[in-house]
Amino acid sequence: MGEEQKLPEFGGIRKTLWPIYKFELKKFLPMGFMMIFILFVYTLCRDLKDTLLQTRIPNVDTEIISNAKIFGVIPFSIIFTIVFMKLSNKYSTAKMFYGTITFFVSFFVLFGFLLYPATKTIHGSPETTALWQEKLPKVFNSLVPLITNWTFTLAYIFAELWGTAVISLLFWQFANDITKTTEAPRFYSLFGMIGNLGLIGSGDLVTYFAKKTAESGDVNVFSDEAFRAFGSNLKWQMFFVGLCGIMIILIYRWMQKNVLTDAKLYTPGGGIKKKAKPKMSVGESFMYIIKNPYVMLIAALVFTYGMSLHLDEVLWKSQIKAYYPNPNDYNAFMGGVSKRTGIATVILMIIGTNILSRCKWRTSALVTPVFTLVTSIVFFGLLIYKEKLGADAISIEWLKRIAIFKGSWLWMAVWVGMYQVSLSKGIKYSLFDSTKNMAYMPLDPEEKLKSQAAVEVIGGRLGKGGGATLVWILTSVIFPKGTHVTNPTVMRIVMCLAIAAMLLWIIAVFGINPKVEAKLAEKRQEEKEAKEAAKA
Repeated sequence: MGEEQKLPEFGGIRKTLWPIYKFELKKFLPMGFMMIFILFVYTLCRDLKDTLLQTRIPNVDTEIISNAKIFGVIPFSIIFTIVFMKLSNKYSTAKMFYGTITFFVSFFVLFGFLLYPATKTIHGSPETTALWQEKLPKVFNSLVPLITNWTFTLAYIFAELWGTAVISLLFWQFANDITKTTEAPRFYSLFGMIGNLGLIGSGDLVTYFAKKTAESGDVNVFSDEAFRAFGSNLKWQMFFVGLCGIMIILIYRWMQKNVLTDAKLYTPGGGIKKKAKPKMSVGESFMYIIKNPYVMLIAALVFTYGMSLHLDEVLWKSQIKAYYPNPNDYNAFMGGVSKRTGIATVILMIIGTNILSRCKWRTSALVTPVFTLVTSIVFFGLLIYKEKLGADAISIEWLKRIAIFKGSWLWMAVWVGMYQVSLSKGIKYSLFDSTKNMAYMPLDPEEKLKSQAAVEVIGGRLGKGGGATLVWILTSVIFPKGTHVTNPTVMRIVMCLAIAAMLLWIIAVFGINPKVEAKLAEKRQEEKEAKEAAKA
């Protein structure tokens, strides 16, 4: 431990781009490659889930995404968390990792090769869907397409859960266990930077296969030819999901044998002696979180982020569907979005690493909500006031030419939204995830496991689900039949709700900051005392 204190300081470019010591590569690089494969799967499934619900189900609107989150993702998130907590009391962390990855990847492969080709047999027909919608009250009509197209709904749910269960829970839980407090500011942003190569690669892959299989030329996107073309695209994508799942498990197993047995790289508990804590039940875990203000504030960050993200994206995706009604075109566009997000994230990771190492936690944590707030106002303004911003009313010549050349403001809304989402997510991956996960590090292992499971899986889903619920209430309960999210009045309300969520997000950062700084300082002091004791 004494040698670690004598390590030389990084200088200049090395400190900015690669602040990793040679002996640390054995631990750092496998984690980076694991993140690449995890984000590769995440991107393929994320781009697929919206394509399925918005372009493969006849006669549905963008609100179906909100309905899927409310009635599908939230209940499944709660069930997953309860099962995960119960099983974590019986099985080792390694077995939980292997089991969770295998479960998710197996479903995606099964969906691509067996379930999707059989959907015309196992799904309800459009006539059946319309019949049930006529019999049910309007507030329940939005549920019918989700039930009759149940495999698409399950694919959407599992794709949503991969982001929280695998990235936020499994990966970052493992990273927090093996990364020391002094390493976190150097490692965490770089994990994301390397991992986002997966976004770039998967974005290109989605675009390639989508364009390759979009050659049927059939105007009817629900024709047999279009169905087979998209099925071919899907099989290729799910093949790569299965391959990545195998690589994730192999890397994790290698680290268990070669990194966690290396005392120079890993010391259980950071060398700090802790009092033994009894295992908490599921009920006790939730009560602990509710009664713990520190964990509740972390949950507030995740909740407000999820809500503001959904309210932004539900309007943006309504514009995408209108501009790209063909499923392969839609899928290809989303692949391009993922590629741009990955490129933006890699660049922003370099900036984020320096912000984390040179600025206070509060400054780093505020970058994401402030940027999202400013860019969201621009995007919402474009949508709400687009009629007043017609080409004849534009005074900026180059902007007028773009509007005239593309023929409509729909194109403008799609692409402005794309860059707003890509940059916001890039900053989120580079700074929000890192600062949020740094806040977990001071917790004891048992507290960390239970808190992170509930906050990430349930808190994150409730955030997006909360935004989805608000959209559902607006379009199905408050306003009359036929009103959709693109209604000007609804858009104004959604804008106000999104801005309110972002402001609460900023308030939560200020609220948690003193506790984060105090706990991180306490953790550093404990590690310092442990090192001195070991040296003596």
